[in-house]
Amino acid sequence: MYAVARLSGYVEEVGFKAWVGRDIAAALGVRLGDGIKLESKTGVSAARVVEVRDDVKAGVLLSVDAYMAVSGFRTVLVKRLPRVYEAEEVAIGVEAARPIDVERLMQLVNLMVAYRVPVFTNFAGFLQAEDGRWVRLIVKAVSPRDPAYLSKETRIHVK
Repeated sequence: MYAVARLSGYVEEVGFKAWVGRDIAAALGVRLGDGIKLESKTGVSAARVVEVRDDVKAGVLLSVDAYMAVSGFRTVLVKRLPRVYEAEEVAIGVEAARPIDVERLMQLVNLMVAYRVPVFTNFAGFLQAEDGRWVRLIVKAVSPRDPAYLSKETRIHVK
């Protein structure tokens, strides 16, 4: 089940985090630590719920990395991810203003592992490289099932 939520803004943090209004959380049955899928006309992303707030009415606040993937419109569809699997294999695409070397790309992928964010086909998110620039990461495919978490054992294919 989806809920229509107002994109209330962003918090200057990273980690694919979401602060969800109490009414949205009650409607979807979302609790702290749950993964949610965020869809808008500009993109699809995911986040983990870190707080259920009373001051955000029918809305959601996102960390800046998830916000940039779905911003552009003031409403988003929010869906609770009831079950998340472990990914064995993931194909990703990368968009950056300048070329990025393999070591830096692997550091960014390791951030996704550390954030423990659920990914799925067409997932988009922004990660900040150590030099300060933002890199857009798009998940092209997840095997065997999605949504899934990335781990150190996940095979990564860059397309």
